Amino acid sequence: MNLIIFGPQGSGKGTQADMLAEKFDLSHIETGQIFRDMGRGDTELGKIVKKFDDQKEMVPDDITVTTLQECLKKISIEKGVILDSAPRTIGQIDPVEKLMKADGRSIDKAIYIRLPYDESVARITKRYLCTVCLNHIVLGKHIQSQHDICPICGGLITQRGDDTPDGIAKRLKTFYEVTVPVISHYRDKGILIEVDGNRPMEAVFEDIIRQI
Repeated sequence: MNLIIFGPQGSGKGTQADMLAEKFDLSHIETGQIFRDMGRGDTELGKIVKKFDDQKEMVPDDITVTTLQECLKKISIEKGVILDSAPRTIGQIDPVEKLMKADGRSIDKAIYIRLPYDESVARITKRYLCTVCLNHIVLGKHIQSQHDICPICGGLITQRGDDTPDGIAKRLKTFYEVTVPVISHYRDKGILIEVDGNRPMEAVFEDIIRQI
């Protein structure tokens, strides 16, 4: 089985992708995290990716497709994948589908986790990151104040630039203007699963499984 998962920031698509990967023994390919890891490196490509990240701009289609291609090369054809954050633009649809087809893979289902705009903002503004162990931390769940230290390693915590009010507004604008048309493509193909993400994660997961 090969899946694609979509959702606005804060929808929990990363968590759902992890849960689906575990249930169906899939490789979770999250291009956003891959780019963040690349940006911390000292390679020329890493510097280019970091520049786009710092400017809160999307990584160009050609870099996204090439990065995805390299990821797929490392995964056995017998093992399914779940693509998280690719394709993100209309221009990525055809090359991503060709990459999958070249590996003998078909996209069985695309999943869209819907979430109201205001709820996306509310969830994202609670996100923090440990500067030492890079653990993801949620205000109100793992810490009670933005001045607290990491509960895992005691390191200082910070908020990603993407998770500030300005960063959130730009990312959500991009999602609705650029990625929603991609979702419509898979709806038109008749393989889209749509679920309400404004519920406990267990309920969202059960809904996805039922529709798969």
